[in-house]
Amino acid sequence: MSESPIMKVPKDDPGPREDNLGWAEYFMALAHVTAMRSKDPSTQVGAVIVNPDNKVVGIGYNGFPSMGEIDNDALLNWGKKGDKPIDSK
Repeated sequence: MSESPIMKVPKDDPGPREDNLGWAEYFMALAHVTAMRSKDPSTQVGAVIVNPDNKVVGIGYNGFPSMGEIDNDALLNWGKKGDKPIDSK
């Protein structure tokens, strides 16, 4: 019986990459990219929720809930005004 060409691995085959990201690094990178969606000028936060099988079950960032057709960006004071903490965002 002859060998299948599919199963034959060349001797110079380098094998699988060993410098790929681990799960923790991958999910942290995903959280960092997700944080870029935030419109908050001072704090950008991203979150990724993962189950024990390393499957993403939730992802989000600090933003405001959708208000339908209302432009909630126009309603917000994005700057920090005043010397008192109560006057700033």
